[in-house]
Amino acid sequence: MIDSVHKILENIKIPNLMKKLLLIPILMLVALVGYSQTTKLTVNIKFVGIEEGYDHETKSVVLIDGEEIAFSPNTLQSKTGAFTVDVPQGSHQLKVVNYALYEGNWEEHTVANEYSIDCLYEETHTFKKPEKLYLLFDIDSGTTASWKKPVKMKK
Repeated sequence: MIDSVHKILENIKIPNLMKKLLLIPILMLVALVGYSQTTKLTVNIKFVGIEEGYDHETKSVVLIDGEEIAFSPNTLQSKTGAFTVDVPQGSHQLKVVNYALYEGNWEEHTVANEYSIDCLYEETHTFKKPEKLYLLFDIDSGTTASWKKPVKMKK
């Protein structure tokens, strides 16, 4: 896009200084348009059914199309948490992975690492406007996700 703007300016019969002065606002406009191609995603995380003695320190990572976008603050499982990240607009592969601190090392909170459930969520999602994702990690029923409203818990 920048090359095409530059070629247009080359064809206009104006002095070089004037071309440079015109190029600056055009580049700023392109940068602003590119920046506005993101939106906000707020991820809310709650654990239920935590067994006594297993209230691990955790954090979560948001991945878009396989690329780490942001980590949540560290918190205990017993504390409900939320964090907001900038995500690109459009259809993308979203993945949220929870990590637990165990013996000084961060590891994925998954059955493969000998935890009770896989604390992760993955889907292809189209981002158009700010959204909220609610994740419930339940020892008894696994991971449940809900967009816009918190997950309803079974009584």
